[in-house]
Formats: sequence, C-alpha cells, structure tokens
Amino acid sequence: MLAKLSRRSRHVAAITAVVTVSTAMLLSMPAREANAATSFTVFNETQGDHSTWALDQFGLTNNAVVYDRWGLTCSTTGCSNVPSQSTFESAITSVVSQFGASPTTPIALDFEGIVPDSATSNAQAQQDLNLYEELATWAHGAEPSAPIGMYSYDWKTAYDSYTAQLYTGGYFQFFAPTMYNRWATVADWKAELSAAVSNDKSMDSSLPIYPFIWPMWDNGSSAELSAADWTTEFRDLEPSTQGAIVWANSATTLDTTSCGWLSDLSYEMSVLDNKQSTGPLTVTAAVPNTCEISHGATTAVPLTITNNGTSTSVATTLSAQPGPQGITEAYTSAAVPALAPGASYSTTLNITVPSSVTDQTALLQINYGTGFRRLTVIVD
Repeated sequence: MLAKLSRRSRHVAAITAVVTVSTAMLLSMPAREANAATSFTVFNETQGDHSTWALDQFGLTNNAVVYDRWGLTCSTTGCSNVPSQSTFESAITSVVSQFGASPTTPIALDFEGIVPDSATSNAQAQQDLNLYEELATWAHGAEPSAPIGMYSYDWKTAYDSYTAQLYTGGYFQFFAPTMYNRWATVADWKAELSAAVSNDKSMDSSLPIYPFIWPMWDNGSSAELSAADWTTEFRDLEPSTQGAIVWANSATTLDTTSCGWLSDLSYEMSVLDNKQSTGPLTVTAAVPNTCEISHGATTAVPLTITNNGTSTSVATTLSAQPGPQGITEAYTSAAVPALAPGASYSTTLNITVPSSVTDQTALLQINYGTGFRRLTVIVD
C-alpha cells in the first residue's frame, strides 16, 4: 500500500514480542447479546507483517491481501509495470498461503495507484478499470473459490461509474473501504463510514461490505485507539456492514497502550461467537504491568471473585487451564468458598510463559467451576 509504506517509515519503533491478556477492563465488561445481524465476520489481516500476533485465536478469520509489489500506474492511454498472468497468479496463491487463509476467504487487491476514484480524467479512469478487470480475472483463475475485492476509498465518489462496473460486472464480490482513523474524531469516522456504506450500496446493495480498520489513529497523532473508541466503531460497523478487516503495519507495536483496544477486540469476538459465561460470579484480574507478562517467567496476577447475585453462591474450585504454546496456570489457592451476595474472595493466578513462546497474543481462561472468564495476555 502506498500510504501504508509511508507510515512504516514514520514509525521507527521495532515491534516488541508480547502475549496480550484480557485485563480487569475486559473481565468486568457486562455481557451483551450478539448483534441481530445474520452474519458479521471479523477478518485478520495482521499476519502479513505480524506473523505472530495470532488474532485468529480470538475468533478472527484469516484472510489475504495482495499488495502492489509492481508499482502499477495508468495514464490516459495505457498502464505500466503490469506483471504477466503467471506472475500475478503465483503472487495470489503465495499470499493465501502466507496469510494462513482458506481457499474460500476474501482476497483484497491493494493497488492504490490504479483505483479509479484517484484518476484525473475519464480516460485514465477507463484504463484503471480495464487493468483491474484483467487482474481480478487472473485472481479468480488462481483462487476460484475466493471472493475478490478492492481495497479502496469508498467514501469518495469520483468516477463512480467506472468503479461500479467492477462490481456489477462480476469482477469483485465484496467492498473493502478503508476506514482507518484519519479524521480528527470518532464522530468524523462515523460520518465517513456512513458515506462509504451508502456509496457501496448504490453500486450493488447485494454485496457484503468489509471495511478495513486499524487500531491506530492515522491523523498524525500515532496514538492507539482506546477501548471506548474501538467499542464505538464496532457498534457502528455491526448494524451497517457484514464484517471488518483488521489490519496493522510492521511498526504497529503491542505494548501497554494496546491493552484497551485489544481487550475490547477479545470481548467483541466473545459476543459475536457467543462464548461468554453467565452467572452471578464475576472475576477481576490485576496484571502487574497493565496487561503485559514476560517470556521465561512466572507472573503473579491477583484475582478477585465476587458474587453479584442475590443469593449465596455454591463453593467451587478454580481449575487451571492449559494455554497456547505451553503457557500454564496455577492458583495459590484454588478453593472458592460459598459467597454471600456482594462478598468477594481473593487469590493469585500464576501464569508461566515458556521462553519458547513465539505468539504475541494468547487467549487464556479463568475457570471457576460454574463459569469462566476470558483472559487476554500481552508477552514481552
């Protein structure tokens, strides 16, 4: 991506290896019902740059993107740097494997130099259209079961008559507007999402819309989104689109500033997948470094279990659950006594991370016999 490559150069911090944990914020979030929409799929497109983020364990579906490695451009009379059909098809099959995508998941073509809405004339827009039609046809030949779409600025309307032909002509099977946070506020983002959805539906209301989202502000601040901002965006995406594609570049680091949005992402996925525990007992966890734990070490996490019901709870036992890549749990005291309404019990969860762990995120579970809480850990 042309814009994304420039962002890579602006962020110079190297990515830190982490295992991300749902903290007290996530653990204390109230349960809510899944969205009434028939389907909302969150796709994981971080593994191209971050092969160890492992967001699929939260319930995200791996999909693939083909970046412009050729420098495609079009003028009013033709296009330059176009690869051969065999070279392009090989690139398609390669990224599907690289991203760990299945043959039926969406493939986004990210060729920002030939998007029709960036053209400066009808003649150039026609050349963009012609090339995209050819590339989409080749992409279908390489991966015939995969929906193909175009990473694009769907809140723009320049040369829409050309863009529309890619969808009505059967070349593309989904819309993928870029909805990174390049505006000043989330309210501005919401307005542009509404414009993108309206624009897409005007072209073909039958096709799904999967906006690209990024947990960073792209307006010059370089800050990460808060849990509240991420929640707001999901609340807008779910009723108006069929999913979202989570993207991050090689300079997007996971650290304590990531705790908010990552915890909320884990929570949102638990709602979508209906993997929430219900019942009177709630758990809060106090990870010492906000949400980070360390490789090759054991981290003590204080837990508090509270009975929020109206009657005394039954005595139960905390059950140590195995985590991914050999991460283990052990409780200082596993026996939870019967708790009167409003009463609490405190203990310590000891999480041991082997030095061999490579994934930067891990989904753990606090199982208290009559229910559970998801625990999302960051490992540095």
